[in-house]
Amino acid sequence: MAAAMNIEKRDPGIVLVLALFTCGFYLIYWYLKMYEEIEMLCGETPTGNSFWLDFVLYIFSCGVFGIWADYRISEKLNELQRQRGMMGATDSTTLAVVLDIAAYITGMFTNYITSAIQQDQLNKLMQHGAPEQTPYRAELPAPY
Repeated sequence: MAAAMNIEKRDPGIVLVLALFTCGFYLIYWYLKMYEEIEMLCGETPTGNSFWLDFVLYIFSCGVFGIWADYRISEKLNELQRQRGMMGATDSTTLAVVLDIAAYITGMFTNYITSAIQQDQLNKLMQHGAPEQTPYRAELPAPY
């Protein structure tokens, strides 16, 4: 699980605050990192497309594609939780879709909450499945 060492732990509250403070621009960076980290863990991005292709699809669909992308991110995180035996882990797929649709319909920023929830899931996943933080010690050959 060497890839887990490259996963950055981000505070979900900070993700939410930065999303609000930057009017959502921080989330472009956050989604890019989330795609990279899920690809490291699963071997593929949440949607199977590159982040940049999905970003273009998001723009051309006036945000509707973002609902699908958030659903797939939540699905991938749930799949990783099951693989690691995290019993009782939160399934956020329905909540992600509801918050994203609410944001799309009302113009509110409830979709920012989805990102904070997903970041929290990733943090818990890495905390649960991360290897021990012991330094590597090479074994020296025994003297003759």
